Amino acid sequence: MNTTRIITLFLLIGLGLTIIGGCEKVQNIVTIDEISQEELDSLNVTMVYPNDCVGLAAYCTEFHIGVQKAKNEIGIKLTELNGLENDPIATEMILSEAAQTSDLVLTAGYQMGSILESVAPKFPNVKFAIFDVVIDLPNVASVNYKSNEGSFLVGSIAALKTKSNKIGFIGGVDVPLIREFEAGYIAGIHEINQDIEVIVKYISDDVTGFIQPDKAKEIALTLYDSGVDIIYVAAGGSGQGVLEAAQEKMKYIIWVDSNGNHLAPGIVLTSMVKEISSSVQTIIHETVNGMYMPGIRFIGIEGGGVDYTLDEHNQLSLTNNIINQIENIKEKIIAGDIIVPDTVQLPRQ
Repeated sequence: MNTTRIITLFLLIGLGLTIIGGCEKVQNIVTIDEISQEELDSLNVTMVYPNDCVGLAAYCTEFHIGVQKAKNEIGIKLTELNGLENDPIATEMILSEAAQTSDLVLTAGYQMGSILESVAPKFPNVKFAIFDVVIDLPNVASVNYKSNEGSFLVGSIAALKTKSNKIGFIGGVDVPLIREFEAGYIAGIHEINQDIEVIVKYISDDVTGFIQPDKAKEIALTLYDSGVDIIYVAAGGSGQGVLEAAQEKMKYIIWVDSNGNHLAPGIVLTSMVKEISSSVQTIIHETVNGMYMPGIRFIGIEGGGVDYTLDEHNQLSLTNNIINQIENIKEKIIAGDIIVPDTVQLPRQ
């Protein structure tokens, strides 16, 4: 089995997603002949991250965990590449290089959407998958999580837990993808109490908002000092700055994408998790088994795509009464009795 190579742009510049359920739209399954062990050993899978984010952002780290698990379980050849933040031309070169040497190319994040739309048609025989971006191309599997639904749950938790009736949201970049988190969170809060004040802040209007923990910490400290007692952060690597602020002020933070309850027990109220690792493994398994499915998929609470977390690190913070109310809300969302918004009204009031 080949050793995984994590290759940054600087090494390449000279070269010029649980079984997924709740598919709202899926194109025809692309079947291939049964794969022999010899072919399996030579099956090349490449994961292209939007930047050098593995280990720095929970979002990217979950993808890394997913592809590594698939590598260890199946024995595929795996390469992991990093794009360059704010350089779509160079990142497109990297994605194109990956397509020339891979059977399956995975990528993620809204930053990669337009890049993949440009690259995928040039390689019709290569299979692609992208996460958190809606792309309708015959050789792209587009896997999207209903982050608004998971955010609704943690918003309701925040509303049931706040003492100041003043709650915060910090997003990394003010774009539609992150606004889905904001919309669901605010709706969840107001499902419990319409009178709670929600203060929304964004770190940046461009992708650098995901890599500015110092600025995020500054914003969070200001919010906590203003009376906010809980902040939900959806800001990639910048979330670390909000966590530091929460620890300094001994106020609550809600983590995102992966289970961060252990990062600061008693400070991390809960986490809004997306089953990224399982989704990635599913795409790879489908490809290996000759059942690759291009098309658009949406997975939410139903199907296990998103949820809140409860474990030994935060169980003292969430009473049985809170848990019962949240589980009831989950059932209503699945039943369609609660419709969770995925957009915010702009401009914000």
